[in-house]
Amino acid sequence: MEDLLSAALRRHPFLPRQERAFLLELVQGVKRWEIRLDYLLAGMASLPLKKMHPLVRQILRLAAFQLLYLDKVPARAILSEAGKLAKQRGLSPAQVGFINAVLRRLATGDLPPEPDPAVDPILALSVAHAHPEWLIRRWLARYGPKEAAARLAANNRIPPLTIRVNTLKTDPEKLIHRLAGEGAAAKPCLFSPVGLRLTALETAPLKMPSHGEGLWLFQDEGAQLVTFLSAGAPGQRIAEIGCGRGGKTTHLAEMLAGEGLLLALDYHRGRLQDARLNLERWGASRTQLLQADATRPLPVKEKLLDAVVVDAPCSGLGILRRHPEIKTRLKEEDLATFPPRQLAMLQQAAGLLKPGGRLLYVTCTTEPAENEEVIAAFLKTHPEFRLIADPGPLPPPARNFLQPRGFFQTSPDTTNLDGFFAAVLIRE
Repeated sequence: MEDLLSAALRRHPFLPRQERAFLLELVQGVKRWEIRLDYLLAGMASLPLKKMHPLVRQILRLAAFQLLYLDKVPARAILSEAGKLAKQRGLSPAQVGFINAVLRRLATGDLPPEPDPAVDPILALSVAHAHPEWLIRRWLARYGPKEAAARLAANNRIPPLTIRVNTLKTDPEKLIHRLAGEGAAAKPCLFSPVGLRLTALETAPLKMPSHGEGLWLFQDEGAQLVTFLSAGAPGQRIAEIGCGRGGKTTHLAEMLAGEGLLLALDYHRGRLQDARLNLERWGASRTQLLQADATRPLPVKEKLLDAVVVDAPCSGLGILRRHPEIKTRLKEEDLATFPPRQLAMLQQAAGLLKPGGRLLYVTCTTEPAENEEVIAAFLKTHPEFRLIADPGPLPPPARNFLQPRGFFQTSPDTTNLDGFFAAVLIRE
């Protein structure tokens, strides 16, 4: 969804900031509340949602979200725009009339009854919090009713706009003053010493000169913290497997301070191209990018590296508040596809580390099968590694996220950070 939004905005480069923000709010909001919207619409329409034309379904969701969750546009204007959109997209008069009839009923507040928690508690939570029923079942079994409900609610709150400061070029205090001159208010993050939260904006952030100069990038505070666990230092040789668009890569480059070697690998060419642009903007030198399948042998000399960061592909259940489309895209059966790939990546990374080398495993999911169980499976076949609880340069305010066993975990329901998991392994 992020790529589709970016492409749409590139096609309309002169769209005013307010309209760009409104577009993002609509897309994110519809995906965040889609399960609840579908339940309500299904109870008001004479036609099942699955039998509706896809455009009819999407127009109903878009208008329903505005009617139920926003107060920026009057109801009559929402209905009028829905009708215009339906006609512009070539829907038939009958379909336009159907959309109008459903939305008129919705606008009057004539909603279907909520599911009864006493009859079907899973469905009741699913509709109330707009999460899939299979995930509700898993979280109730794992966390219990109170914590599960807190996590569900946290996923529907709008996350803060968090950035990481490029310490190769500036520092947080200087950047706060620079941003103020560009029409943006910012304050320090609670846990990351290199993070800021944007609290007010007068212009599109990606159009700010400070962004173009590579003084900052968007990154959740949890993602900032896990990179500290790599304990990267000038002169080291480090590899990041699964570098994506280079968020953590730029942080690792800062730790090296231009001394040593940083190798960034990813399977997707497009992500590597984005990573290259970010690294160039960041002023990060001595970084090599490589396209490779990290589940297979890598073209890197064995026992060469001081540290390897495995940013593993995962279900993403810890970042639902930023990527709400995962709630309807991910299926429960998909969960089984991640651990084999994650374990294979760890196994390939293991051979690259010299004795005493540090292996950092990172995911953004809540699933033990993708986190603790992957680490346990790896250690079972690699006795030369051990799990440690060494925080390295992890900032003191964040050390409470490091459990006695050594696992690092954050969660949006307790600290307003995305849900990250990390484990540090040392090669004996």
